[in-house]
Amino acid sequence: MPFIRDLVVRGYSHAWVVNHYSKVGLWPSEEILCRRHFPAGAEVLDIGCGTGRTTIPLSQMGYRVTGIDLSPAMIRRAQDLSAGLDVRYAVMDAADLRFPDGTFDAALFSYNGIELLPGREGKQKALREVHRVLRPGGVFIFSTHSIFALNRFAPFRARLFLRLCLSRLLRRPIPEREVGEAYYTGDNLEVYYMQVLSPRFYKRAIRQAGLDLIYYNSRRRIEAGKGPWPFTAFEDKERFYVARKR
Repeated sequence: MPFIRDLVVRGYSHAWVVNHYSKVGLWPSEEILCRRHFPAGAEVLDIGCGTGRTTIPLSQMGYRVTGIDLSPAMIRRAQDLSAGLDVRYAVMDAADLRFPDGTFDAALFSYNGIELLPGREGKQKALREVHRVLRPGGVFIFSTHSIFALNRFAPFRARLFLRLCLSRLLRRPIPEREVGEAYYTGDNLEVYYMQVLSPRFYKRAIRQAGLDLIYYNSRRRIEAGKGPWPFTAFEDKERFYVARKR
């Protein structure tokens, strides 16, 4: 849906948002997973790279990195911050990757960026595109929220779900068309659209895209050195998926 892509670009083009994200550095969980699953010297696609927060350290770790983002403003700042590094950047949609088949050894979609893609179909298309541009055995790491998370946003998500159910029952149109979608209104926001889905959706979409889920855990447990457990879907903050191309 082009209008959702326009909303995402709008939010991530505000000067204050670009400045806010002009910080460089992997989360400990990201560094742990990348070092564990990305081959040394791998050709890496950094999807939704923003201003290069993850792209720059990945390059400094010895990976050959290409960063893409939907926001031209973010890419311009990333290019400025990456001066002197052998990093390539492009303005590009994650659901329409302009790369040949089998270009990359690995891919990263950090900071829940996949949730900004339009609807379930947009997310499924991005997973299929990642599968296409990965080489056999290539690894894809991404993170999401969870619609089941027991945190301060749980009442808000419950209200959205009830509103969606009532709109269908009463046949009254609202902007949200799928479970988990939320539109935000304002003149100077970072996020105008987001869709938070269940881990079950992503696990199924990973399989349907031709990828195998090889690891799933929450950010907190990864950084605490703890293994996966059955209640990850209910934890606050991010959860990570590591998938491999068959």
